[in-house]
Amino acid sequence: MSARTFRAATMKQALARVRRDLGGDAVILDTREVRRRRLFGLGARELIEVTASRGPHGPVTAPAQPPEGVSAAMTSGALHAQFGEQLSRLHAMVEDLSRHGRIDHLLPDLPGELVSAYAQLLDDEVPEILARRLVRHVADVLEPEQVHRPELVSDTLRNAVESYIAIAPPIAAVPGARRVIALVGPTGVGKTTTVAKLAATFKLAHGYRPGLVTVDTYRIAAVEQLRTYAEIIDLPLSVVNAPSEMRRAFDELGEVDMVLIDTAGRSPRDEVKIRELADFLAEARPDEVHLVLSAVAAERSLRAAVERFAVVCADRLILTKLDEADGLGGVLTVLGQADRPVSYITTGQAVPDDIEPAARTRLARLILGLEVV
Repeated sequence: MSARTFRAATMKQALARVRRDLGGDAVILDTREVRRRRLFGLGARELIEVTASRGPHGPVTAPAQPPEGVSAAMTSGALHAQFGEQLSRLHAMVEDLSRHGRIDHLLPDLPGELVSAYAQLLDDEVPEILARRLVRHVADVLEPEQVHRPELVSDTLRNAVESYIAIAPPIAAVPGARRVIALVGPTGVGKTTTVAKLAATFKLAHGYRPGLVTVDTYRIAAVEQLRTYAEIIDLPLSVVNAPSEMRRAFDELGEVDMVLIDTAGRSPRDEVKIRELADFLAEARPDEVHLVLSAVAAERSLRAAVERFAVVCADRLILTKLDEADGLGGVLTVLGQADRPVSYITTGQAVPDDIEPAARTRLARLILGLEVV
């Protein structure tokens, strides 16, 4: 059997190339990390190198033309089934990797029973470095005979993920005081809908008297959207166009238990607009500032938002659109680095149903794919 070498930035990408070129029953002969020097000798780039050979049955290829009497739809269905079979073989191949001592360069001394957990973390979009750290933790915590028990491995892994997640208590009214809560974040993360969900929940489920303030006068129809919510829920609403109007807006709300401030979305790259937002909040003097992040955003975008919105003193996180995310592994990395607790998660567009206070175990199970939204 002739061997071929494949290189990629990640193990997942390298195995995908093996599957594409050699088929789902390819045999992995070796894996290792290599460093490739860049043009003009500038630094070095770390790559994953996988050496593989064609399996005993060779790759399964689709016929160029559908056989006579077979429809194109039937052929398409067969191809989908064939791809699913190859994907299953690939997962089995990853599971067998360390049993045969073939990933020693990447995860030395890792029990073979944990390779499937590592592969699942990659499927859940957990970055490779963090995935290795998590399975390494599991290997260190469990005794050798315990790694054979899938339920114990799953529980230990979940506990490790939970350790990366800090939780903030739900927003609550304080008797005799008017609490001020501001929501900030990038454009398109669902701040206005989240404000409406919170307001409806506070009034209908807890009997609070919230008032709404919007400074989102930049986005077309943003004020009308929140005004519609306010009318449906029967809540007072004030519109603020400049920081100097903030105290007047609070007075217009009358006797309320809390004020929820909806702000205009700002690009993390637009430092000027973010500083303008900081001027509004300086006048509002909020008790809590919740940074709203979309779970469908890339890890890099999430990190940038956390970093750039620090200027407005965001001290809590709200994760939205968990129902739209293919994987939450990137979110886990950000939660571990953000040093800010999560207060709420949202799981759909329905007001007020699709919002819930954040819970550590619930989030960990969602991140690991043990629960679905």
